[in-house]
Amino acid sequence: MTKRVTSRRVKIHRQYTYDQAAMALGVSLQTVRGWRREGLPVLTSKVPHLIIGAELKAFLDRRSTKSKLTLTLEQFRCMRCGGSVAAYGGMVDYTPLTSERGVLSTLCATCEGACTKFASRAQVDALSHILSVTFCNSR
Repeated sequence: MTKRVTSRRVKIHRQYTYDQAAMALGVSLQTVRGWRREGLPVLTSKVPHLIIGAELKAFLDRRSTKSKLTLTLEQFRCMRCGGSVAAYGGMVDYTPLTSERGVLSTLCATCEGACTKFASRAQVDALSHILSVTFCNSR
């Protein structure tokens, strides 16, 4: 599992070397070098190479918003496909965890991989008008 890196630790009016950026963000030196290959702007005219704080912050912010996916009520996120998909055959299983919240499970309509998401009881009631919901026993 990858580590979430927050841009809050970056000072925008400061310049960082690779080592300083890695220590400030709590990641490895190789991670920061990998970000350069992914498009992080680096000043390479002098040694040591410098990373401008504002550029580092903007890069990390772009990276974090790229992975967010907004789903409608009837959509699920498929871990195999990586996108928002519809439920296979319009069928969903609901397993309650508490009296107000549970897990919706279905198969991906594209690749038939497993898809799950948390849902409140009110969301399940609204979803039951759109899809066929089967209520399962709690684990």
